Amino acid sequence: MPELGKGLSGKVAEDLGLAIAGGRHAPGEVLRTDDLAERFGVSRTVVREAVQALQAKRLLRSSPRVGLTVRVVQEWHLYDPDVIRWRLAGSDRRTVLDELTELRAAVEPVAAAAAARRTDRQERTRLLESSARMRAAAAVGDRTAFLEADVDFHCLVLGMCGNPLFAQLAPVTQELLRGRAALKLLPTAPDPADADRHDAVALAVAAGDPERAEVAMRAVVAESLEDIHMRLAARQGD
Repeated sequence: MPELGKGLSGKVAEDLGLAIAGGRHAPGEVLRTDDLAERFGVSRTVVREAVQALQAKRLLRSSPRVGLTVRVVQEWHLYDPDVIRWRLAGSDRRTVLDELTELRAAVEPVAAAAAARRTDRQERTRLLESSARMRAAAAVGDRTAFLEADVDFHCLVLGMCGNPLFAQLAPVTQELLRGRAALKLLPTAPDPADADRHDAVALAVAAGDPERAEVAMRAVVAESLEDIHMRLAARQGD
């Protein structure tokens, strides 16, 4: 996936990407290089570099005589971690969270079942170690360690399943999990019950039980969506 450049062009791409993903520029809106250079207080060269990054992520289209046009959401590289992060920062974050969790629900339980059928002992040991780290972090209330182990756990499952298409979705799951933390949509302290649910997945995979692994992973993803909705609802009631 295309990465943002460093320096001024990267900052302009970041700010403009957030503005587009946040709905401040509607699909079909035409943006002018000179206007952007004035708006961000940078040279046209910097703007062109930033625009190239956003074109690579398909947020913008360049055409003769028209210039830069904001693309519709369906044309964006929606699996790009930057695009996910920008969309989660916008006002439509609940829809984005639902979409990403629906994707996880469609993929991760199947990936867990495949991992139980296909992986070797060393890979299963790594997954058990990852769930053990989650359990240990929950026991001492270490949110950072819990999140890192959680990210590692889900990326491992997607990589272990033997399907390279599933494996390439690991950055999507990673960005969603980190995005929940950034949006403060996680418990104030790690939930031991969540560690138990991940343990159930790891044990089923280690036992070579695909049906149990799929059911256990489905429970992990379902609880995640329920918790997100509960926290968003509570925030709206404040």
